[in-house]
Amino acid sequence: MSKLRAVGFDLDGTLFDHRGSATAAADGFLAEFGVVPTVHIRDLWFAAEEREFERWRAGDVGFQQQRRNRVTTVFGALGLEMPDTPESLDGLFDRYLAAYRAAWRLFPDSADVLRRLRLRGVSIGILTNGTQEQQQEKLERTGLVDLVDMVCVSEEIGAQKPDRRAFDILAGRLGEAPDACHFIGDNPEHDVAGARHAGMSASLIERYRPGAPGLLEIVAGAVGRL
Repeated sequence: MSKLRAVGFDLDGTLFDHRGSATAAADGFLAEFGVVPTVHIRDLWFAAEEREFERWRAGDVGFQQQRRNRVTTVFGALGLEMPDTPESLDGLFDRYLAAYRAAWRLFPDSADVLRRLRLRGVSIGILTNGTQEQQQEKLERTGLVDLVDMVCVSEEIGAQKPDRRAFDILAGRLGEAPDACHFIGDNPEHDVAGARHAGMSASLIERYRPGAPGLLEIVAGAVGRL
């Protein structure tokens, strides 16, 4: 453990509370159409999000098209009137997106843990799949950009997790060999398996599972008491 000199983090679901932010936004957005939020409807929203985002990640659809597909999937399942042009779909998603931005928030412990790591002299990086513009905006709006040493966004670096190239780029920008880096993320395949395949040690964080270890506990288990 003592050889670890850098820690890399996933963003959404690890440091940034994407599900909490998106739940608040989706509830408000769908309420405009008379939809009362329920667990089933939220599950429907997130299932469409996950499926279409993975299709974009795999290169099957464009980024804007995956957004349109999410709207048509949810509206169709709920029996809502379906927009008939791509521009109308874009306009609807923009309404959701505005609510999502307004709800952006970190997990309560994220900033504190990053500050503690900095005091220990540990280098900190973020590796996230997504578009450069949106992920960078999240970092700036939440203040994370001031708490890390570098950021790798898949669109900018040309590689996505779990591709080992993404983790190699992360390590290179941190100025460390992969085996001197530890990676923490919420996806067993993309984050944990991907990092380990690249030669890093890695830990899974389960933010939404009751009783799961918190970020401080996970980081301390990797680098020692903070």
